[in-house]
Amino acid sequence: MDVYTPCGSENGIPEAASNARARLAVESRMSPLFVHDPRRGATLHDWFSLEGNPDADKTWTTSTVEHLDADGNVQLLTTPLTPAEFALGEVRFKKQFKRLPAADDAAALPIDAYVELPVAARAGHVPFVYATDDDRHLIKVACSMSIVALVEDRRRYWQILQYLSGGHEAQLTALHREDLAELQARYDAAVAAKESTLDDVVRAMTELAAASRAPAGLGGWIPTHPPVGGAPTPSAAPVAAASPVAVDDAPVRLDPADQALCTDCGTCYQELPQIFEKTTVVLDGKATVVARMIPGALATLELTPDVLARIERVKATCDAEIIR
Repeated sequence: MDVYTPCGSENGIPEAASNARARLAVESRMSPLFVHDPRRGATLHDWFSLEGNPDADKTWTTSTVEHLDADGNVQLLTTPLTPAEFALGEVRFKKQFKRLPAADDAAALPIDAYVELPVAARAGHVPFVYATDDDRHLIKVACSMSIVALVEDRRRYWQILQYLSGGHEAQLTALHREDLAELQARYDAAVAAKESTLDDVVRAMTELAAASRAPAGLGGWIPTHPPVGGAPTPSAAPVAAASPVAVDDAPVRLDPADQALCTDCGTCYQELPQIFEKTTVVLDGKATVVARMIPGALATLELTPDVLARIERVKATCDAEIIR
């Protein structure tokens, strides 16, 4: 099998890849950004910041491969952006890639999943990355062990930076929050089960008293349903219906219907990567980069004065004026 070389320009690099090379070099984990500022606090985690890196809480950020399907329609495939994708666009690494033979397709494994396997479990698997051929059709490109070593080295380096910035503490906090939510759900279920049991007892005794026609005060006592705390049950009273008032207290909003108006100025996901991210969508048959809100981001985000100030700045500087 011949060595895979991207086509489309004199030096063998597709024009799109050549234009995006600088962006990929920064956004991948090849050369991550970090700031060490002892003025920011009293601990190492306070001093160290990874702001400016996309998806700083994840191992890899993502990229979108634009390709054509069998009918010639534009399709998008979102994949992890590893150093292997960066190397694929560099002429100096071209000998490290080969187009994956059809016979090896069953053994193919994306390189981000491949490097997560123990060495002993990698036997029989072929690491690959996605690319497109001259006809813009999706293909798989096998990576050499040198590329695997590159990905492992950059992943280890990035994980060290994450630790220095306190990323492990954020993960523990998230796990603690999940544990609390699980315990609360179990408690609520137990309370609901207890109330259901008491309702069954009251119903059974009511039916028994009615069937026996016992006179009042002579065995016809029917227990009321005490609340869980054991306090006397007040007399039943009509429950006022909740007022259907919609309260929108979100500090920032981006209506998905307005995404098509986004000009990709980058302000939102650069200033607030905790809330916004860039994504690629198909608009009028063309792949377009736009910004969107990360689902559920506001539910777990601590709204510090700094974050609130950034939110106001993003609202004021959004080119398309769609962030409110």
